[in-house]
Amino acid sequence: TTDNALLRSIISFEDGNIKICLTMKLLAALALLVPSAVALQSPYLSQLGGAPSAAVNGAGPAVAAPMTYANGSSGSGPSQELLNLWSDQVSVELAASQLYLSASIWLNSKGLPGMAAWMLEESGEERGHGLAILDFAKKKGFPVTLKTLDAPPTQWSSIVAVWEDILNAEQTNTRNLLRLAAAADSCGEYGCKAFLDPFHIEQIEAEEKVGGILLKVREASGPFLQQLDYELGQEAEEEEHH
Repeated sequence: TTDNALLRSIISFEDGNIKICLTMKLLAALALLVPSAVALQSPYLSQLGGAPSAAVNGAGPAVAAPMTYANGSSGSGPSQELLNLWSDQVSVELAASQLYLSASIWLNSKGLPGMAAWMLEESGEERGHGLAILDFAKKKGFPVTLKTLDAPPTQWSSIVAVWEDILNAEQTNTRNLLRLAAAADSCGEYGCKAFLDPFHIEQIEAEEKVGGILLKVREASGPFLQQLDYELGQEAEEEEHH
């Protein structure tokens, strides 16, 4: 057969050793395979956002087609909306830190040192979030302008009111971070989206945690409130040692 003839033309025997000889038939066979390989590559490159190689038609090296994002941009950099929201988020996190700190001071004055310690721990965490977002902005070359922060409340009508303010702050921050992620997505800044993923998870956990504490505070009084205060103090101490 033709295949056997081709094989015989490639393999020859000399002194017990096998020599592989490239013949004209082999070269012709390889030439026939090249268009098939190109045909396999082109659709795959297209799926990745690239363009079929112009070199196949003798037109020079391939040039990747620019990616187009949801807002119609070509992914040339962060949008002004993303830059503004990113800069604002630093101040948002610092404002949350101040709210937690003020709540800690007030709760401590009401004889609830456990809750005060828990709030103080959270204050430090929120400040850490702000610094992390600032550090990422510096790495990306994003400009950041700190906003003047309004003084947080210093007095509350009840312990329930304190926790209601904290829950509201967490829910507001969740919405802010979601807007930030949407802005990053719309201009193709997927590195920013990946950076924000742990923040979204933390917000889910924070809202669940604060919401649960609020329910307990609404129902607790006397020794039950003191027990809750003790448990939160223990949590704060454990977090501090991590």
